[in-house]
Amino acid sequence: MIKKSILFFLFVVITINAQNFERWQIFSSANNILDVAVSEEGVWVAADGSAFMYNPADEQYTVLSKVEGLISQILTAVAVDNDKKIWFGSAEGYIMVYDPQDSSVRNILDIFKSDKTKKRINDIYIKGDTAFVATDFGLSLVNTKNFSFYDSFLKFGSFASDISVLSVFKSDRIYICTESGIAVQKVGAQNLNSPESWQNYNYNSTSLQATSVRKIISYKNNIIAATNNGIFSFNDSFWQPFILQGSNLNDVVAHNNNLLLTANNAVLEFSDNHVNEILRNNELIFRKIIIYNETPYIASSDGLVTFDNNGFTSLKPSSPPANLFINMSVDRNSNLWIATGKNNFGIGFIKYDGKTWDLFDRKNYPQIPSNDYYNVYAAADNTIYLSNWGWGATIFKDGEMKTYDRSNSPLVGIPINPNFVVISDIKTDSKGNIWFANHQSLNRHQLSVITKDQSNNEVWYHFSLTNPLLSENDVLNKMVIDQNDIKWFVVMMGREGLYYYNENGTLSNTSDDKQGQVSGLPSNTISSLAVDKRGQLWIGTGQGLALISNTSRPDLVTTNLVTAVRGRTINCIAVDPLDQKWIGTKDGVMVISPDGTRLLQHYNTSNSPIPYDDIISIAIDDLTGKVYIGTNYGLAMLQTFSVEPKESFEEIFVYPNPYVLNDGRNINLIIDGLVRNSSIKIFDISGKLINEFVSPGGKTASWNGKDLDGNFVPTGVYVIVGYDNEANNVATSKVAVIKK
Repeated sequence: MIKKSILFFLFVVITINAQNFERWQIFSSANNILDVAVSEEGVWVAADGSAFMYNPADEQYTVLSKVEGLISQILTAVAVDNDKKIWFGSAEGYIMVYDPQDSSVRNILDIFKSDKTKKRINDIYIKGDTAFVATDFGLSLVNTKNFSFYDSFLKFGSFASDISVLSVFKSDRIYICTESGIAVQKVGAQNLNSPESWQNYNYNSTSLQATSVRKIISYKNNIIAATNNGIFSFNDSFWQPFILQGSNLNDVVAHNNNLLLTANNAVLEFSDNHVNEILRNNELIFRKIIIYNETPYIASSDGLVTFDNNGFTSLKPSSPPANLFINMSVDRNSNLWIATGKNNFGIGFIKYDGKTWDLFDRKNYPQIPSNDYYNVYAAADNTIYLSNWGWGATIFKDGEMKTYDRSNSPLVGIPINPNFVVISDIKTDSKGNIWFANHQSLNRHQLSVITKDQSNNEVWYHFSLTNPLLSENDVLNKMVIDQNDIKWFVVMMGREGLYYYNENGTLSNTSDDKQGQVSGLPSNTISSLAVDKRGQLWIGTGQGLALISNTSRPDLVTTNLVTAVRGRTINCIAVDPLDQKWIGTKDGVMVISPDGTRLLQHYNTSNSPIPYDDIISIAIDDLTGKVYIGTNYGLAMLQTFSVEPKESFEEIFVYPNPYVLNDGRNINLIIDGLVRNSSIKIFDISGKLINEFVSPGGKTASWNGKDLDGNFVPTGVYVIVGYDNEANNVATSKVAVIKK
């Protein structure tokens, strides 16, 4: 059955100035689910990067992210209190309480701000008006009515102080699962801060023959524990084996006098003193299990799983297949392409068209040699070039794939296995030639190129770095080609640094070739390269950002340190249509001016919905102004004004129209359809000049509704005139302004 999904994303609007209007959207994989809970409306999920609720009644989803007010998306636990509020715990120690009645979020920061080194919240168990919060340093009790802390317990009997608590259960007493064993509140003990109030049961002891306990519940008036060695029962003084000894269990719930259990790849049922396997899937990991309206729902590695006699169904909203955004690129149809990983961690490559996520992997596309695609480049003609870790390069265009590897090309692999061909990067030059950076090539051909002869046949050429000499053990990484068709590439292991190669347009004649290594960089540990709109080369290193202004003579280049991001570890660089640089660092995204002298904006987890500060990749859609920011916990999309300008004026569009002032919304009038560096003039209906300014340089600009003196204009009809630098290319539009 096809499940319908509705994603509710709230756009956050931030007005920085008259020329900057921003909207955020977050995409995070809903596959890897860690915890589940039930409310009256449905099943709530804490996933590795997102949260959502599935409503079985209408088969719809409510999705929460940082845009909706969550302070973190690294979610580890979820619970529902008696007032129908949803409690989320995070890896950083945040508690977030979502109220479905008004869609508000209360962020509780006490644990996050504590002086503890480890603050992860492992479990939230609610009993009455108390939330028992199991953390990496102990147990905290929180009042679910006013969110105040009753107490925190850090020492349980003889267990070490600040021990990690994995889960908790309360009946007549409190039972705590820790990394060292089970702690049980002694009968009559009141001062739980006193270690003597707890009885310890160590792992691999005579009583508890296991090395981890995942869950404790009450079953038929008995206390039982799910462990990595089956189910144990408690008789008030010791633990004894009950069922399934030898089974590594993840969770257990009691239902209709039976037990439902998860055991990695299987779901089991204990009924009438017999254990039956009711579901198995060796490709999935089954974790927590709950019951909603007599139906079991399971947190799994592939969404929220439910099952019946017809088999199992994986439930999840439309989202990325995984939070793997290793490298990204946007084509000219505004499709986002994503490479996911290497060394058997890749899942293929992903296409996002703005609505749907398509995964290209070996399961669905057998012609793909492996799932380890770790770099991607969308060329100007919409050809997609994909680098595979071990199986060469894949070229994807118009639905057709072609892979070049050792079997069908001159490409040679690494020294220990010549068939293992690693292409670290692919780019095209101004003539349409396809250049490959060959990682650890056994024959020392660091660069290879495909060109076409007069009969349109493919012809290969290969080039080696000899000055300085690069060996087969030098590991290549990123590559760019500048406006002079000079190849700049990175050696990340071996003779680290930035290198260049210029064949001078004569592929068959190497006598006039120029090559070498660039000196003077802040560090030879280089992570990223980008060529901007002026042809300048930007180099991201482990100790800051460097700039080469004139790349035409690589042997004479001067490198300059970009002071706006001095000392930062640079992960990635992207250039937008306004020639602004988007710099991904371990502390968020820094946007700098075209010349690199000014920091225009710094987005991080504290001032934006970015899921995580360590930025992995950035890609920009020049046609729409969308900036995609990849992290290990989700993908952020920021809508900006940085849109590729039109070649000539056709028609100016303005919106909203009518444009309402002073209605409580700080919204600018958007002016769309501009050429590069347009000038804007605004007139009233009588022809009087009201305001004038220069656009940021792209396709769109904005007006704040004010005149030259900074006052809001009165109600009326206004004429918007846009013209180019020579004032011989002009377009106009009108807007009705309503001042309240």
